[in-house]
Amino acid sequence: MLCRSIPLSLCISLLCSPAWAAPATQPSQDAWPLYSQAIQRIAEGDRANTYSPAASSLVYEDYPPYPAEWNRMETASYAFNAPARALVREARSRNMANWPVLHLEGGKLDMSYLHGCRNLANEVGDAALFQHLHGDDAAAIESVRDVMHLADLLDGPANAAIVQPLVAVGLRMLAANRLEIITSDVALTRDPAEAKKLQISAAKALIRQLFDDKDPEPRYADLLGREAATGKFNTTQRDRFLTQLRRGQMEYNLAAMSLACHLFQFDKDRWPASLEELTAYLPAAPRDAWGSIGYVLLKRPPGDAERPLVYSHCNSREGMFYSTSEPQYSWDPGLGSGDNRKQGGQFRDVTLWAPPNPNPVPTTRPLE
Repeated sequence: MLCRSIPLSLCISLLCSPAWAAPATQPSQDAWPLYSQAIQRIAEGDRANTYSPAASSLVYEDYPPYPAEWNRMETASYAFNAPARALVREARSRNMANWPVLHLEGGKLDMSYLHGCRNLANEVGDAALFQHLHGDDAAAIESVRDVMHLADLLDGPANAAIVQPLVAVGLRMLAANRLEIITSDVALTRDPAEAKKLQISAAKALIRQLFDDKDPEPRYADLLGREAATGKFNTTQRDRFLTQLRRGQMEYNLAAMSLACHLFQFDKDRWPASLEELTAYLPAAPRDAWGSIGYVLLKRPPGDAERPLVYSHCNSREGMFYSTSEPQYSWDPGLGSGDNRKQGGQFRDVTLWAPPNPNPVPTTRPLE
């Protein structure tokens, strides 16, 4: 229900100590100094109790409309952290980051720069929602792309520790969640004069950036080999790491498919009737580690809106079933808890859907 921050299970316990080890060099194209300044600005706001909602203890649903307190908090945070967001945007022009060196601080491994990156993602991700809710989808998408770039730099090929790709996966999941929500009610255009709408050309470029049907394991072969050589990284941990990477890839693909649905609707004035129609708007037939990624257009009773869904077979232990009690824009852990949890795959709403008859008790329906 909530997707306010990056799940701690993805990136282990991140420390909050302000000390970082200075890198040996700071090349002019190094994005880290910009991110570091942005992190310091957000930390200043935190000390003054000016948080983005995702970084706060506020409890709210993972989709609009948000409560009044969300709007109050984000309005204040958006204004205060404008300088931080400008630095993050500037960092988009830099294609490397000389991250601080992980080091021992007080007998513990200090990874506080990663905690700072997570705070950055919370702030910029909520800013994207704020921009969307105030009618500027073009700016909202650019803010999400800022988070995506931060994740890409954290996930660089020269990673010395496996924790950085894990944090990057968390940032990608956050970015995909914001994209799913924004896309569900996105305003598209081909008119360059409509500056606040998302240009069709920009939407197509974003789909290409998100879409990836290649298994991530080969890319991390060297890193996994180094971790295994330490003797502290067993097969179970390796499999869990790869599963998280594949889930992040799945979220990007689902976000790409959702946006492609809106491009189709813009062109045809209707939703795709089948996966085959949707695939024409994608670089290739969508698939992930769990097989083909699907699409379904749920027919509703007369007078109710159609409900397009994209889905993955990830976590489909008990078959495939989707929620009928609330929309879904992020990871669905299933129903129940512990060993009795029912898992029915991962579905994402393409539109800003709401059940015609709200029910506080979670309800589902099998995919036919």
